[in-house]
Amino acid sequence: MGQYWQFINIDRRQTMDTVGLKLGEIIHWTDPTTLIELLAIPRKPKPYERSIEQGHSKDTRDLGALDIPFDVLVRIFAIIDHEDILDAACLALTNSFLRVIGQKRMYDELLAYHAPWHLERIICVGDYLQGDDLPPNILKEHEKESLSGDFPDSEYGPHGARLYHAGDTWINISYPKTLWRKRTSVTKGRLSGAERREVHNMVRADFSWDGRRETEWILCNWTRAEYVRTSGVARLTDSAIDGPWTDNFLSLGHVLLTQICWSSDPSIAMAYEGPLHRGRWAGHYIAITTVDQLTENISFSAKKNWVDVTKEVIAQVLEIWRADDPRVLAPHLRLKGADDASDSIPDATDEEDRVQSEEDPEAADKGALAGGEVSGDRGEDGASKDGDNGTSGDEER
Repeated sequence: MGQYWQFINIDRRQTMDTVGLKLGEIIHWTDPTTLIELLAIPRKPKPYERSIEQGHSKDTRDLGALDIPFDVLVRIFAIIDHEDILDAACLALTNSFLRVIGQKRMYDELLAYHAPWHLERIICVGDYLQGDDLPPNILKEHEKESLSGDFPDSEYGPHGARLYHAGDTWINISYPKTLWRKRTSVTKGRLSGAERREVHNMVRADFSWDGRRETEWILCNWTRAEYVRTSGVARLTDSAIDGPWTDNFLSLGHVLLTQICWSSDPSIAMAYEGPLHRGRWAGHYIAITTVDQLTENISFSAKKNWVDVTKEVIAQVLEIWRADDPRVLAPHLRLKGADDASDSIPDATDEEDRVQSEEDPEAADKGALAGGEVSGDRGEDGASKDGDNGTSGDEER
């Protein structure tokens, strides 16, 4: 029958709907691309700029009865309920000072519906796994009893590793997108066209890229402080870059899958003969973000010494696709001995290759999660971190 594989989010005890598939079936289809939606945090909106030319006031007295301390205004926005979040956007439209506060409130709310697996431990487990043969140090002490070892043969037969069966629930990707749109949709006639456009800008998830290397989307292994650039993946298929997305059949999600597989048995139902079943990123904290966030976001900057491993990872991915599905690759890369895609990746400067941070490394354990071609808009799938769609992820890093 062969070995079956499934994704496991260790922190949430969740899985995807790939149960009952062999690795060769998962890796060459579109399922791994879904991982991008589960891991990529939307960009923060640019600071709202007040302009006298556009009639924006520079005097807080124009707030009238709301000319009150700033922290009180922040609190007013904060207590607006999830179900009434559109009220926060409408309130923000009434005054440019309120717009600054409201825009941040809307972004914080938006994050609850996106990237539910961001910075959590992800692994793709084979059902031939022996329960005590786990990647080193991926479990916390209180998890070892329930996630290591095997169930009795009477329960799952010979393939009863607890970690393989750890997915208590399936992640629902489409529901949060539908819920967010429902809660932020504006009925025609309630607002003017210009106001509706302003609301759209506040509620839209931004996954764009401006083409600069310092703002490029990257796949991050927080545990090892390593990352892979989207541009390296795009070169494999000679595809356009759309934020963190490239080709649906060879994306950042596929690259991640090649690094997080784990089993005690090497059977993968593929022509590729490398040790794909012992992924060096298996069970690590994974995220998709942009290069600038490695220094601007405390969740990443406190880690220090981030290393660009695009070349070595893409070289392995190239060999996998040459062996199993060369048609997906750019024509000049399909034959072994052709110029490697990794050869065309420019060497990063010392500053780019190893991102330095001035932050306190201790803060990594305390930091709250915050959040080519120029991309277009993408879908807004992801699961909520509020009470509607699950709890927030483990913040112990």
